[in-house]
Amino acid sequence: MAAHKVANISELNEGECKTYTVEGQSIAVFNVGGKFTAIDDTCAHRGGSLGSGTLEGDIVTCPLHGWQYDVTTGECKMNPQVTLKSFEVKVDGDSLVLEV
Repeated sequence: MAAHKVANISELNEGECKTYTVEGQSIAVFNVGGKFTAIDDTCAHRGGSLGSGTLEGDIVTCPLHGWQYDVTTGECKMNPQVTLKSFEVKVDGDSLVLEV
């Protein structure tokens, strides 16, 4: 795994999510109450971008068809057999760093 700076902390406000591309992978990063989490950006249902979804607490809802995922684990709430890959997010000074 390698560390990649993706943003400054100030770029991702509490309750927001954004998508970043790291090593060819689209990764959705979330700010949940000041804690940063990251999962694969692509919804398993129809490929919607979770970084464009709606975040409520630690659940993101895909903007295409409403599938929901726990942003701390990647677990799909609509289909318990589906879990998206999660990534470690570290704070280094004012930077968000993804372990990919």
